[in-house]
Amino acid sequence: MKMEFGEFLAAPECSIMIITYPDIFRTEVGLKHGKFSREYQELSAVIVLDSGDMAKIEVNDGDLVEIKSETGVVVVRAKESEKEHQGIGYMPEGAWANVLGASPATPLASTLALSVKVGRSRQEIPAIEEVYRR
Repeated sequence: MKMEFGEFLAAPECSIMIITYPDIFRTEVGLKHGKFSREYQELSAVIVLDSGDMAKIEVNDGDLVEIKSETGVVVVRAKESEKEHQGIGYMPEGAWANVLGASPATPLASTLALSVKVGRSRQEIPAIEEVYRR
């Protein structure tokens, strides 16, 4: 098996706060296609990041990122924000955000802001069935 240069180097990470939000478009897709659909996953398993934060972790719009919190780790797709908000990422409420600790069982304050580390990922986005098993 051939190893690539840099395979053993840690990917750059940065610390950010994630703000979760309800997304009416994701909800509509969930009702139309179901929560187990590819369409629902595409709107749910995302994080909107500041371009400066994306540069720090060496990712581009559409790349996969790994997000780590005290309660879990999840892989989602990075979307570049149209506005500057360095140090803050935005994620829709739902299964992928819940892995990080933004579940309805937690106090309201923790659903609004989660302290996490984000970096490049070589893993794929887990299917919602796998996320629910966590």
